[in-house]
Amino acid sequence: MRNSVRISAVAILLLALCLPGCVGSKWSRYELYMGQTYNDGKKRVTAKRWQGFLNSEVTPKFKDGYTVYDAYGYWSGKMFTYSERSKVIMIVSQDKDAEKRVDEIAEAYKEEFQQESVLKIVSPVEVEFK
Repeated sequence: MRNSVRISAVAILLLALCLPGCVGSKWSRYELYMGQTYNDGKKRVTAKRWQGFLNSEVTPKFKDGYTVYDAYGYWSGKMFTYSERSKVIMIVSQDKDAEKRVDEIAEAYKEEFQQESVLKIVSPVEVEFK
């Protein structure tokens, strides 16, 4: 009987230690939609400048990783409506300060590439690594 009590106590202790990190952790998915045409609608962001932006602004802020994919969107700006190639950066994080870093990336992109805006989407997600 004594061994079963000890085993139960160890199991409860392990469960209690695991719960904060394993169950109920809040994860968020952040998506930034970034137009690849400058504000004039004519000049495009080159692959070299885009890669430089990722290297200088995104990777240092999210060393654990992120995903970039190509998109094509339509945008109605202050001066005209147009379609353009876009890049989407998707970041999944449970860090408390992740949204602040995502906002810093969006602001840096707007400034460097003369963008009127960057679309940010934030969603709660369930994450499982297999």
